[in-house]
Amino acid sequence: MWKKWWIWGVSLGLLAGCSSGGAPDQSMSSGQVEKTEFSPLSREGSTESGSGKGTAASDVKKALSKKGAAVAQEERKVIYRAELRMKVQNLKQAQQAMEAAARKEGGYLVESSQSRAEKEKTGNYVFRIPRESFHTYLERVEKTAQEMESRNITGKDVTEEYVDLESRLKAKKAVEKRLLEMMKGAKTTEDLLKVSEQLARVQEEIEQLQGRLKYLENQTVYSTVTIHARQVIALEEPEGKPGLGEQISLAFVQSVGWVRDFFQGLLIFGAALLPPAAVAAVIGVPIYIWVRRRKKEDPDPWKPSGNREEEGENPEDR
Repeated sequence: MWKKWWIWGVSLGLLAGCSSGGAPDQSMSSGQVEKTEFSPLSREGSTESGSGKGTAASDVKKALSKKGAAVAQEERKVIYRAELRMKVQNLKQAQQAMEAAARKEGGYLVESSQSRAEKEKTGNYVFRIPRESFHTYLERVEKTAQEMESRNITGKDVTEEYVDLESRLKAKKAVEKRLLEMMKGAKTTEDLLKVSEQLARVQEEIEQLQGRLKYLENQTVYSTVTIHARQVIALEEPEGKPGLGEQISLAFVQSVGWVRDFFQGLLIFGAALLPPAAVAAVIGVPIYIWVRRRKKEDPDPWKPSGNREEEGENPEDR
């Protein structure tokens, strides 16, 4: 009997030892899980407060974020350009529609050219459109096309260049102000000449910077849209060919014009002959009258007188 109790006691002891040895393992594993879960937070905290490098990095990060926010808030300076190639049903009507759409959006036509070949007519147009109406105008133009052949849109961000030019212009104006003050205080001619040369150079640079700023401002406020349009002409029905009635009317008008031109030419020719005819009449009429009188007095004034007497004698009188 006591053997059974001893076996039960040993078994209970072993079970108790196993349970007491498993508890620390459980607690350790749970501690490891918690450490793994929150370790990024502890590392971040040690980075911020552990060393000077962490503080400097956070300051740089904050400065960059502030600068990025300032740039985001600043209005971007972007130059937009678009080039469209399309096929239209009627080139003249398409041009009128494009110009009307440009005027409606506050834009204007810069350049226009047209040419005609055997089978098609082509037109090239350049428009300046306000930046805020750029995409709206493109949609309006595409509606006038029978077929869009290509569409190319580009944008160039010049914000950095614009800000840099403004900073340089501000610095140059400050230099100009100092030079003007130095010119007022110059005591010798040599000093005055040196300051004048420097001032002229600075003012020239200021004008260049202002010109570049105006160019960028104009290019960013107004976008450039270049349109290449073409119209195919059918060979069996040439554009502009008149009908039969129109051809008859045109031939009649041309014949009347020819007759009118003929009589006009005669009148002009007669008017041109009047001065020489008057001179010829003044000289020729007296000569003609004198010749007629001479013929009446002497029918043959150039014949010798002896022959005239012989011819006048009667043969019986000999």
